[in-house]
Amino acid sequence: MKIIIEKAIYLGITFLILCVLWKVVAEIWDAFVPLNYKTNLLAAFVVTPLIIVVSFILSSLVFKFMRI
Repeated sequence: MKIIIEKAIYLGITFLILCVLWKVVAEIWDAFVPLNYKTNLLAAFVVTPLIIVVSFILSSLVFKFMRI
């Protein structure tokens, strides 16, 4: 039961970090990147998976520091 709760907290933290990163990248993207089909494909296939990976990495670091 403890492991399930830990995984739920981990996924919750990951989702919160993902939302924050998504909003930050969206603001930067809207300010500096022109919208056309090439940049939309770049966002869909490069930036979005990168944001997801970074959110999992940051979440694991936060979770490790919370345990200490």
